[in-house]
Amino acid sequence: MLLPAALAVLTLLDGALTPWGLRLGAIEEANPLMRWLIDQNVVAFMAVKLALPVLLGVLLWRIGNRPHALVSRLVVIGVLAYGVVLVTHAQWILRGR
Repeated sequence: MLLPAALAVLTLLDGALTPWGLRLGAIEEANPLMRWLIDQNVVAFMAVKLALPVLLGVLLWRIGNRPHALVSRLVVIGVLAYGVVLVTHAQWILRGR
């Protein structure tokens, strides 16, 4: 359950840094759907952003001690992807883009 928790934390950080970076003009939202959503409603943006780790956490909880390789891989991919996104966001924000 450590990886889903890490994914949730990384997702929350990304969800907090994205609107801040956008307001500063330091970052751009590459995903057109998320860009539209954040323009419409930041709360809806966060809800959609948090759906991935919550869904994966529920899946892992439901399968219990029988870890499914696909779900485990999805969690690892999510952690790696959000790690890269956060490093990129941090670089852009610190440099002022």
